[in-house]
Amino acid sequence: MAWVKIIGTGEASGPLKAEYDKLAAQFADRGSGIPEIAAILSLRPDLMIARDNLSNSCTFGGSGLGRYREELIATSISALLSCRF
Repeated sequence: MAWVKIIGTGEASGPLKAEYDKLAAQFADRGSGIPEIAAILSLRPDLMIARDNLSNSCTFGGSGLGRYREELIATSISALLSCRF
C-alpha cells in the first residue's frame, strides 16, 4: 500500500486517465491492476509516463535475446527472490 496521496483510477482524467488506461491494458493479463510504483506518481502524470518509458526501455529489448527469453529470465529471477513481480 502506498503511503503517499494517489489519484485513483476512478478520479483520473486527461493524461493521467490515458496513462492508467494504457497500464490497465498492459497488466490486464496479470490481474494485478495498476502497479503501485506507477500509481504513486499519479500527482505527476508526466513523471509516471517517463518512469514507464524508462522501465520498458531498460527492462526489455536491447539484449538480442528476444522478449520471450527476457520475460523467462525475469520471471525465473523473481521466483528465486520470492518477488511477486
